[in-house]
Parts: sequence; C-alpha cells; structure tokens
Amino acid sequence: MTIEAAPVHHLELVPMGDGAWRLCDRSRIRLGSDEDGTLIAYIERVAGGEYEAVWVWRGPAVETFPSLEAVLVAGSRRLSSTVVGDSKPVPIPHRAPLSFRWARRSAR
Repeated sequence: MTIEAAPVHHLELVPMGDGAWRLCDRSRIRLGSDEDGTLIAYIERVAGGEYEAVWVWRGPAVETFPSLEAVLVAGSRRLSSTVVGDSKPVPIPHRAPLSFRWARRSAR
C-alpha cells in the first residue's frame, strides 16, 4: 500500500506492518533500482490515533502528528529546508607537516 499526496508526490509511505510505515523520498532513487528511496522517517500509529514520526533525515528527532497527511507535509518541509550548495569547503588551518617542522628545528 502506497499513500501519496499531491503537494508531496515524491514522498511515499511504505508499510512495515500494522500501524507502522517508513517515509521515503522517491525522488532520490537511481533509475532501474528496486529500492524504496532515501529513508526520511519511521512512522507509527500510537494510542489516541496520533502518528509518531522518528526522523532520521537531518538529525534524529521525534514528533507527533494528528494524521498521516500532516506527517507528509512535515517531511516535505524538512526536505525543502535542505541547503544544497556547490561552494568549496572552508579550509581548515593546520600545522605544518612534521617533516617541515623537524627540518626547521635541525637547522637551528
């Protein structure tokens, strides 16, 4: 069973059993692959009819939602907040290599 919503058409709820799903991002699947996509969260129906989402995408977090649609919307927001950049990494200052330091010491 797959539940898809129009504004979050790339997200898919993959059933794991009674009242449990994996929320996956289908837009990140390689062509010709059988996989479900990138895992975003585990969802479980809890007492009271609410849904608890354990997010694995962008850091661990747990949230409770009134419906599966609300989980899908939150998943879409979580994915859209991902910043993608093509910039170079910031260089990290470091010490000179040991061979260079030893050569300077022996020259003293």
